[in-house]
Amino acid sequence: MLDRFINFTFNYFKSLDRKKALKKADQIGNFLYFINYRKDVIEKNLSVAFPDKNKNWRDYIRKKSLQNIGRVIVEFPRQPYYVKSGKIEDIVKIEKGLDLLEEIKKTGGIIVSGHISSWEMCGTGLSYYLNGLTSLAYRQKNEKINKIITQIREESGIKIIYHDQPLKYFLNALKNKEVISFLVDQNALRHRGYFVDFFGLKASTVNFPAKLVAKYKVPILTSYLYFNEEDKRYYLTVEKLYYQEGSTEDETAFNITQAYTKKIEEYVRKHPDQYLWVHKRWKTRENEDLEKIY
Repeated sequence: MLDRFINFTFNYFKSLDRKKALKKADQIGNFLYFINYRKDVIEKNLSVAFPDKNKNWRDYIRKKSLQNIGRVIVEFPRQPYYVKSGKIEDIVKIEKGLDLLEEIKKTGGIIVSGHISSWEMCGTGLSYYLNGLTSLAYRQKNEKINKIITQIREESGIKIIYHDQPLKYFLNALKNKEVISFLVDQNALRHRGYFVDFFGLKASTVNFPAKLVAKYKVPILTSYLYFNEEDKRYYLTVEKLYYQEGSTEDETAFNITQAYTKKIEEYVRKHPDQYLWVHKRWKTRENEDLEKIY
């Protein structure tokens, strides 16, 4: 039943011109704000990340970040059309790093990003300019919904590798000089991450891409997207990730994880209104005796 509702809703969004679709996105965000969707989580996250900001600022950021979620929802089913029609070139502009994309296109490697602005549009934009992108994704529990989401991503030019698939899928992709993208800013289970600094507080952070880079010496870039409300375009930044080699492979992987986490923090500080604050980023604590954040 839920998959039918999602199909109906996505088809409705696809039927609208983009100007009307973006208005619907704001309406979705305003509704989420009105019903106080995950208000406690958002406010807790903002108080941790920006302790010097007042309630009015946090309330404004909460509303804008929910409107951003509305944009992600509305734009996502439209992305295959943007790619096939060529409109993606006008909607996603590379602000910095086109030369880096040209380089990694030849060698293959890894690009890490976070949930800033539309992470789905970021992947689609990268795929377009790279002539293809492979991306890690988590399966949805509902198989029919998972199929809908995967089909949209694939029609946008993105090849999916699921998190529960064997390591060889990732190694084969790197061997074939594919570029693999990872979102690296969500809370990781203790056995899947390193505790690194994020806004001054230790956060359990996914270390898998860092381990791939440390072991196989492949290039790694960071990227992020932001939405410009004036011209309704997304602007993409791609940068080389600098990190310190450790005395062991594990130490190098830790340094890489910290390096890309600090880059994500840097990007979030530039556009806090477009970050996914509804996520419990500091849920896993470094020590079980520490006070729970949520």
